[in-house]
Amino acid sequence: MNTRMKICFWLLLALFLLAPQLVVAREPFTLETVQSQVRREYTHVGHLSTGTLVDMVHHKEDLLLFDVREPDEYAISHIAGARRVDPGIRLSTFLKQFGDKVRGKTVVFYCSVGVRSSRLAESVLTGLKVQGAKLIFNLDGGVFAWHNEARRLVNAKGETDYVHPFDSHWGKLVKRQALVKSTP
Repeated sequence: MNTRMKICFWLLLALFLLAPQLVVAREPFTLETVQSQVRREYTHVGHLSTGTLVDMVHHKEDLLLFDVREPDEYAISHIAGARRVDPGIRLSTFLKQFGDKVRGKTVVFYCSVGVRSSRLAESVLTGLKVQGAKLIFNLDGGVFAWHNEARRLVNAKGETDYVHPFDSHWGKLVKRQALVKSTP
């Protein structure tokens, strides 16, 4: 066997032996797997289920609800009573706008699936606690989970069934595709 053949043999053998270790199992792209990833990545923030939020609203808990999406997303629909905040808002700006409103309240952030809202919740967590917020949460699964469960959404005209998909990739997580809408 010449040198070239020996090298090829060893490379093929190495590839054969290492191939099972090189294959990475990918989780399916579902809202549930995204929720799980968000919970693992943002451990300092509590993650509130949609059902628990409904119970809190029903029992008239003192809540502040923040929609952490872009204006066009919010315009299509949002959870009733939510105030929109820019996903990139700085802590100082957030506290200047809302710091005096959080004392003794439960603060809940949401976005489409929970990434932007968890990021913001984590970045303002300490400041909110200093201002007297009772509890701080991210809504687990965001507005997509809320919409997928056929819960009530509103826009400037009143109740609506539509939800903004964020983009074509993330929009696949919306179960009722006929109710996806990108423009108001």
